[in-house]
Amino acid sequence: MEALEKALRWAEDNLKAEYIELRYEDLKKTTLGLKDGVFTSFTGKLHRGLAIRVLADGAWGFASTSDLTDLEKKIEEAYKLAKAAAQTKKEKIELAEIKPVEDFVESGMKVKPREVDIEEKVNHLRELEKLLKEDEAVKSVQIRYEDGGGKKILLTNEGTRIEWDYNYLYQGAYVTGKADGKLAMARDSIGAVDYGWELMTEREPNEKVAERLKRKMWSQLKGVAPKRGEFPIVAGPIVVGIIAHEALGHLAEADLTINSPFKDLIGKQIAPEYVTMSERYVDGGFGNDRYDDEGVPVKDIHIIENGILKQIMLNREYAAKWGMEPNGHARAESYRYPPIIRMRNTLFEPGDHSFEELIEDIKFGYYVVDFRGGQAQLNSAFQVGIQEGYVIRNGEIAEPIRDTSITGVAIEALKKISAVGKDFGIEVGFCGKGQTAFVSSGGPHMRFDGGIIIG
Repeated sequence: MEALEKALRWAEDNLKAEYIELRYEDLKKTTLGLKDGVFTSFTGKLHRGLAIRVLADGAWGFASTSDLTDLEKKIEEAYKLAKAAAQTKKEKIELAEIKPVEDFVESGMKVKPREVDIEEKVNHLRELEKLLKEDEAVKSVQIRYEDGGGKKILLTNEGTRIEWDYNYLYQGAYVTGKADGKLAMARDSIGAVDYGWELMTEREPNEKVAERLKRKMWSQLKGVAPKRGEFPIVAGPIVVGIIAHEALGHLAEADLTINSPFKDLIGKQIAPEYVTMSERYVDGGFGNDRYDDEGVPVKDIHIIENGILKQIMLNREYAAKWGMEPNGHARAESYRYPPIIRMRNTLFEPGDHSFEELIEDIKFGYYVVDFRGGQAQLNSAFQVGIQEGYVIRNGEIAEPIRDTSITGVAIEALKKISAVGKDFGIEVGFCGKGQTAFVSSGGPHMRFDGGIIIG
């Protein structure tokens, strides 16, 4: 910290910059990969380095380094890059004002992953594989585990001084199954930034994960091909979440809003009044944090509130452009990247219907529970592969379905939401936008009476 402070003071005295930001990271990461009894990766790495961002003459300069000697020279490099970029910019970048913060962000974990012996982590993965292979239909198992722990520090010339006791853990498990000549693949992911090893032992023990994966696999192995067309669809929390994240959330990231349909819809009704979609803190959320990577307190926002498009995700630069308050959505994958606007936990809020009420009057439709992969475009068109789904017939859940996906245009599908469940669930994962970010998505069960095509 002392070396960073000294370098920052030098920069303040010697450079004519509007803003100087130093982000230091010192993390130890462990990665384990197990495939069919063999550990394919087994690494422990130190990630230590500094990100330097300078705003000069209304333009950004960015540099990163793992060499922590001669920091003044590295800051000067970023400054020179900003000065050079300023020559080419027509519009000068301004930052929304914030109150400087001094804080220490303590980890909420009971048992930090770095306090757990590697043998226990290895045994955990082996046990999960053993539980999965107890089912004779399971032909292949692949498990990826990762954790990280250490500290992050943010210093700025405005007076912000934040240190994080930063920790996370993640597990992705994949099975391939075969029965009666049919093949199926299923995936499952868990992770946390607020829960430590207790996630693996208490909240998401191996038995629970294995049961979930086998259910998803068997729903495909026993599944029938669905009819193609537009039918009533009840979407479970995980599918509702991927629509919230992929098809709608990206449109509400201010740097993308500018080129999306949301640009002209702020303040307008885009869904029924019983639909609210938020970006907020959630228990177990993979995107939870107290401050973003610009030192802005993370605020809960309603992207859609009672059907009206209300708020978008902002960093300081775009908050100034839009004349809005920054809300803590500047995030960087690591010290190697500058912060950009990213989602955290994107979700639909619960309503007041029971699951039985959502399906009771559906003569024929589908219940989609979990997804395999999804993509969307900036016009909100989406396609999501379904890894667990069922036919709804005469108000009852009937046979499972296989080899299917759902497609639609989310802005149109929103209007067709006819009921919102009172339950709630989330899934954790990663989002790519040139950089990787930890995110969660979810919501309640929701019923769409059109707007989504299956098949």
